[in-house]
Amino acid sequence: MTTVPGMSRLLGSVAVAMLVQAPLLVSALAGDAHNDLLTRDTLTGDWGGVRTTLDDHGVTLGLTWTGEGLGNTSGGVKRGFTYDGLVEFDADFDLEKMVGWTGGAVHASVYWIQGRGLSTYYLGGNILTVSSIGADAGWRLNEFYFEQSLLDGALSIRAGQIAADTAFWISDTAELFINSTFGWPGIDNTDLPNGGPAYPLSTPGVRVKWAPNDTWTVMGAVFNGDPDPNGTNNNGLEFPTGDGVFAILEASYAYAPDNGLSGTWKAGVWYNSEGFDNLLYAANGYSLANPLAAGGPRQEDGNYSIYAIVDHQLWQKPDSDGGGLSGFLRVGVTPEQDRNPVNWYFDTGLAFTGPFPGRDDDIVGIGFAFANMSPDLADLNRLTNAVTGVDAPVVDYEAGIELSYQANFTPWFSVQPFAQYIFHPGGNVANPDGSNPTVALKDAFVFGIRTAIVF
Repeated sequence: MTTVPGMSRLLGSVAVAMLVQAPLLVSALAGDAHNDLLTRDTLTGDWGGVRTTLDDHGVTLGLTWTGEGLGNTSGGVKRGFTYDGLVEFDADFDLEKMVGWTGGAVHASVYWIQGRGLSTYYLGGNILTVSSIGADAGWRLNEFYFEQSLLDGALSIRAGQIAADTAFWISDTAELFINSTFGWPGIDNTDLPNGGPAYPLSTPGVRVKWAPNDTWTVMGAVFNGDPDPNGTNNNGLEFPTGDGVFAILEASYAYAPDNGLSGTWKAGVWYNSEGFDNLLYAANGYSLANPLAAGGPRQEDGNYSIYAIVDHQLWQKPDSDGGGLSGFLRVGVTPEQDRNPVNWYFDTGLAFTGPFPGRDDDIVGIGFAFANMSPDLADLNRLTNAVTGVDAPVVDYEAGIELSYQANFTPWFSVQPFAQYIFHPGGNVANPDGSNPTVALKDAFVFGIRTAIVF
């Protein structure tokens, strides 16, 4: 196995080489100055006119590959390096163009997930998963739904197998970052059954979106309460139903003044009707740390959360289209601390578009996320220590900071080196292998590089 210093030099060399050589590679592929390779949206272009013909007849096909090499150089469960990859195939069918069905559309997408998740195998399954594409390897049906638009597009209804993280809890500024918590936040991924309907688990549901103008939008959705109730939905083809209800509602207000800074404000709430394990008490009323506890954790009915998002331009770069500084803040709370391992959460960050002359499409940013562990879970740790006589760590929080630079060489090709520091992996817990139950996992330092190509 490569030593950590060797791994660090390897990753650093790869990052530098890709950043230096990428423009030369793209230029070489471009051939002559009249070729549109550098400006078109996809690597493979129009397929000799086939792509345009398909689109004219209502069929749009897409293929994206995202790959990353990343390593843990200190802390966590162990040091090491791994690869994550994601190939996503999308197919959209415009039923109006195809059969004259006004406002009708069908969407399907498939994942091919590769690699081993760094968080799972090297950080002990920490809360703020370090990669947004890390998941169990294999093929999986993602979304497959029918959508009907009404009232000149102001109202849309989507039904089928869908995901919540493609529409809810989104900050445009936060989408820069590699850590998954800046997408579907760690509080939801931890507190909802199997992480809720988010990557890589979609589930049957219905979503309604009402956008009467460019300013106001209201969205609501109802999903199956657990996207993988039996732990066997490995390929996304089980379409589980009958496992309670996960409902989410979000309202947003957006504004873009002609001579000012644009922004978006959002507020949302979700409810899940499934049963949840009590974190402190057993079914017979004793503490779970008490030798007399029996019947497993006490079951609690239902769960809910409220959240808010601010996404705002802070400074607009003169004489640029979209350049400048933007910031975001997202806050979420799950008030029922007796059943939620994470009871409150926030993340925030800054992103600067066009940081250097001649690099107008590049983005550099820094983000910070904080997940507070439930006081009831901390109380259970203390009671367990008192019963066993072992001075094990008591959970408190997990936090992460990420520095990232996305170099967009063409509309279809980007390279993104990043570094993350994870405080208290798992929320201040001992190594899950039980090797040293009195010492908490040390903070982890992760770095890597991601490449994305749109075919």
